[in-house]
This record gives sequence, C-alpha cells and structure tokens, in this order.
Amino acid sequence: MRKLGRVIAEKLNVDYIEIHGAVRTTGANPGRRPVSSGSPVRLSLSFLHGANTPEAARILVKRQLPLRTAHAILTEMVDHGKAFVTVPCVDDLLALKNELSSAGVIAKVHAPRPISVREVRDRTKLSQEAFSVRYGLDLATLRNWEQGRSKPDAAANTLLWTIARNPEAVEESLDMEDGVAAPSP
Repeated sequence: MRKLGRVIAEKLNVDYIEIHGAVRTTGANPGRRPVSSGSPVRLSLSFLHGANTPEAARILVKRQLPLRTAHAILTEMVDHGKAFVTVPCVDDLLALKNELSSAGVIAKVHAPRPISVREVRDRTKLSQEAFSVRYGLDLATLRNWEQGRSKPDAAANTLLWTIARNPEAVEESLDMEDGVAAPSP
C-alpha cells in the first residue's frame, strides 16, 4: 500500500499521499467496463486464407471485446466463412479495419444506414395511417420519425430498408393467418 502511495505521489508531483480507511480489491469485474471515448460498432468479419486469428483476437480485445467472445467469433468466422460481432469501443473505425486487414480479416460495418421514413412511405403511396397498419408500426411513432422528433432505432431502420426493397415480403411475414407457425425456441 505504501508503494502505491509513493507511485501516486510521484505522478501527482507531491511529497506524500495519506490513505485513510479500508482499501478493498475485488479482482476483475467482467460486468463493469472502464469508461472510454469509443462507440460500439457492429461488424461482419470474413477472412483471407492464412489469416492471423490470434492477432485479430488481440485487436478486438484491445477494443474491450472479452477474449472468450473474440475467440468464439473468430472460430465462427473460420468455420462458416463469416461472423458478426459488436465491438464495444471503437475510436477510429478506419484504423480498426486496417488493423484487422493486416491480420487477414475483412471487417465491414453491419448496420443499416439511416433511411428517410417519409420517402419509404411515399413510395408505397400509403397514408401514415395505412402505412402504420400495414407494416405493424405505431402511428405516433411513425409521425415522430417523419417530423424529425425521433429517429428509428437499428431494428426499425432494418424494417424500413426491408419495406423499401421488398414491401410484399414484409406484408407476407406479418400475415399470421396463413397457417405457418412461428419458429419455436
């Protein structure tokens, strides 16, 4: 404890540090992450022949992905050709992609780009009410999106992109009277 006090005193450029009370160490706490300035990013990962997966794991762990998760994701990537991961702390996306590329892993952002809700609805030639009923959306939420008071989250953005690209598929998937049972857990 005295050594810790000396180290802190040196760093703070003071003569000494007094520590009062009990000090407790709890070891690693996997549920608690250090505060960082990076943001989480969803990626799809694929690999080139001869990829250096231990190096790729180190790169992901450096961005606060747990080692066990990094190992599982990279194993899935090698076994299936592709894997998906949310990297918790990315300060510089281009640097991360370059580092992974140097390890033989191709990383692409796996998230829908924002889309204009109004443009999607206009393409369908439906009113707000009809659009919300047809695609299972809350009318007030749809209005808020169109008026810029709120933005669709990632799941809603994915739904909107799907409606923009294939509205019939969304309608069909919502039609529960066709006798097709939902997948069981």
